[in-house]
Amino acid sequence: MAPIAPESKTQILRGDNRAEYEEETIKKVLDSSFLCHVGFTVDGEARVIPTAYLRIDDAIYLHGHLKNQMMNALLDGQTASICVTLLDGLVLARSGFKHSVNFRSVTLFGKAEVVADEEKEEILDSFIDYMVPGRASELRQASSQELNATLVVRIPIEEAAAKIRTGPPLDKEPDYETDIWAGVVNLETRIGEIENCPKLKEGIAVPERVQSYVDKKVLFD
Repeated sequence: MAPIAPESKTQILRGDNRAEYEEETIKKVLDSSFLCHVGFTVDGEARVIPTAYLRIDDAIYLHGHLKNQMMNALLDGQTASICVTLLDGLVLARSGFKHSVNFRSVTLFGKAEVVADEEKEEILDSFIDYMVPGRASELRQASSQELNATLVVRIPIEEAAAKIRTGPPLDKEPDYETDIWAGVVNLETRIGEIENCPKLKEGIAVPERVQSYVDKKVLFD
């Protein structure tokens, strides 16, 4: 991953005390989710679409139908803007002006390239295993028709920055002397109960890998 230059579009100006440019920090945030928002343009108009992603080394992978508008737009040579955000808490201050949220986010930029057919199935299996480890090995193999209808793109991370807020409210000094309660409501994205497919054949048990995934309760450690 290339170093971030001061003139880079990823340089954080407002709230620069929350900026993080270290590769390890950026990758840690990216590896704590699998949902991103992708910014791109179609006929000069801006679009932002949520989609699943996978990080491998210094690249982000996306997949979609061969005729997917976003995927094909990204392959026209434009630079994609991708954002990942995790909400960690509501920061409730002593004034409305000082209310905030605790969060971790990464914004990155890069140009998309097509993943070759010989790599496609392996990458798609990696998508599945990133959601639930080992799940891909339990599934039927993708048909040639399914693979041919699927487009997978690699977006090398050319520029990236993280922005992170943690901690309590930061009120104005006189407000600390008031009787107004302030604090943080911590938030987590947790794993819920399993819901069987209504068309599941009778007698099929929940796979051990899926049950183990649910038992850990939180999406990412």
